[in-house]
Amino acid sequence: MQAMSWWTYVLLASPGIFIFMMNWSIFIHNMRGGKFVSGIPLIGGLWIAVACLISPWKWLALIGFADTGVWMLIAALFLEFFPWRKKDSEE
Repeated sequence: MQAMSWWTYVLLASPGIFIFMMNWSIFIHNMRGGKFVSGIPLIGGLWIAVACLISPWKWLALIGFADTGVWMLIAALFLEFFPWRKKDSEE
């Protein structure tokens, strides 16, 4: 059985790449100010990771960790436990 060519894997990963880029543009928009816009959490990174894990270049699945949804989830879960963080009700 012949292996698929590299463009087939790029085609499989293209929805994840699109969501990944949208999450980064939303993150940059939120950092610049204005109103907060929510991204699509984890989907882009997971899609890219799965597409890379079925390809011959498995180490490229680490790109999925660069998705902002992964880091925002970690921040939302663990920053709540720090005492220096102010709650909205304490202000």
